[in-house]
Amino acid sequence: MKTNLVSLESETGGGSLLRRNLRLCLGEGLFALPILFLTLPGNFIVAMLLTQTFSLGEGVFGIIVSLPAWCNVAQLLLVPVLGRFGSQKTITLVFSWLHLGVWFVLGFTLPLIPMDDPARAGKIFFLLFALSSFFQAMVGVAWTSWVQEWIPVRMRGKFFGRRNRALQIAMIVFLVTGGWILSRLQSSDPIFGFQIVVAVALLLRTVSILWQQRILATSGFEAAEKKHRFLAQLSMARKAPSFLTFVAFAAAFGFAVNFLGPFLTVFLYEVLGVSVGRVSLMVVTAGATGAISLPAWGRLLDRFGSRPVMLFVLFPWTIIGSFWSAVDSDNLWLLNIVFASAGLFGAGFVLGSFNLLLKLVPPDAKTTAISLHVALASLAAAIAPILGGALLDLAWSLDFDKLRTYHVAAVIHFSLILSTSLILCRVVEPKSAPLSQVIGAMRSYRQVGALLGLTFLINFTFTKKEKKDRAQSTLEPPRSVDQRDDAG
Repeated sequence: MKTNLVSLESETGGGSLLRRNLRLCLGEGLFALPILFLTLPGNFIVAMLLTQTFSLGEGVFGIIVSLPAWCNVAQLLLVPVLGRFGSQKTITLVFSWLHLGVWFVLGFTLPLIPMDDPARAGKIFFLLFALSSFFQAMVGVAWTSWVQEWIPVRMRGKFFGRRNRALQIAMIVFLVTGGWILSRLQSSDPIFGFQIVVAVALLLRTVSILWQQRILATSGFEAAEKKHRFLAQLSMARKAPSFLTFVAFAAAFGFAVNFLGPFLTVFLYEVLGVSVGRVSLMVVTAGATGAISLPAWGRLLDRFGSRPVMLFVLFPWTIIGSFWSAVDSDNLWLLNIVFASAGLFGAGFVLGSFNLLLKLVPPDAKTTAISLHVALASLAAAIAPILGGALLDLAWSLDFDKLRTYHVAAVIHFSLILSTSLILCRVVEPKSAPLSQVIGAMRSYRQVGALLGLTFLINFTFTKKEKKDRAQSTLEPPRSVDQRDDAG
C-alpha cells in the first residue's frame, strides 16, 4: 500500500504533505470501519441483537432501521449553517467524537436494557440509534466534502480504489473476528459478546479520530465555497446539469433497497435458522469479492464513465439476487452465490454512484449539494423500512406462511431495484462511453465465472495495462473526478 500511495503522489506532483495525508486517510478509514458498520442497524450483527436477543418485532425493527435515513434528511438543516462558522474538518471531528460517545453509552448500558420487555427495550434502542444516526449523518456529509479539499481531482479514483480495497479487507477481518466472538457467546451470553465487539470498535475509532485531526488541507476549495450564501448554493445545485435527476434516482434506489431488504437478514435467523457465525461468513464472502474487484471497477469507471457501468451492474446483480426467492433450509448453498455476487457487483455500483455524485455537484456549492442529495435521497429510504415492516406484520397477523412470504418479498425487492435503471438512464454524465461498450469490455473479463461466485479468486486479470494508451486515444476521457481506479 505504501508503494501504491507513492505512485499516486508521483502522478499528481504532490509533496510530502500529500503523502502524509493519504497515509492518515487510509489508516483512519481502516480503524473507523468497525464502528461505522455497527452504526447501520440493518447489519446482521445489530439485527441479531435486536430481533433475536431482545425480540423486537419487524415493525419496531423497521422503524429503527429507517433512522439513518431520517437523520440524513435532518442534517440538511444543520450542515450548511455550521459550514458558515467552521470548516468541514471541524464539523467532521466534533460530530465524530459525539458519535463515539453515544456508542460508549450503548456499550455500557446494554446489560441494563430489559430482555423480557420488548416495548421498553425498543424505546431505548430507538433513542440510542437516533442519536448515533444523526451524529453519523453529520459526519458523512462533512467528510465527503472535506476530502475534496486536499485530495487532488485527478488522483481520487486511484486512491479511493486502493483505499476501499483495503477497507474491504479490514471488514473481512472484523467480520470473521466479530462473528467468531458472537458465535461463541450466542447461547451463553450474547450481550457480553456484543459488548466485546463494541469495545474493540470504540478503541479503534478513537485512534481513527486522532489521525483525522492530523490531516491538513492542501487546496482552496473551502474558501471558494464560502464565497456564496446558502440560498445561492442551493440555486447552483438545482441548476447543475443532471444533478436533480441523479437525486431522483438515488431516492428511488434508496426506497427499493430499504423497503424489504433489511428483513432478509431476519429471514435468515427466524425462518431458515442460520447461525450468526454462518451469516458472518457469507458477509465475509461478499466483502472478499468486493475487495478483489474494486480496482477493476475503478478501471472500468475510468474508461467508460460511472453511469454506463452502474447500468450494466444492475442487471446481473438483481438477477442473481433473485435467487433469494428459491432459498430454503435444503439449499442454503445458494446464499453463497448470492452474497458473492452482491459483493462483486455492489462494489462497482457504490463506487460508481460516489464518483458520479462528485462529478455532478457544482464545485462552489459542493457541501450544500451533497447535503441536499443525501437529504432528498434519504427521505424515501426512511419511509421504506417502516412500510416494509408494517406490511410484514400485517402478513403475520393474517397467518401467511413465512417462507413463501419472504420468497415473494425477495422478488419484489430485486424487481424494484432493477426498475430504478429507468431513471438512471436519464442522467447525463460528461464524457462517458455508451453502455454497449461497457458490455463489450465485460466480455473480455476472465471473471465471467464470478457470476457464479466460483473463479474470481484465481483470475485477477481485469484490464491489461498495455491497452491503456489505446483506450485513452479512442475515448479520450477527461482527467477529472471520473478518472478513478476504485465505497465502502
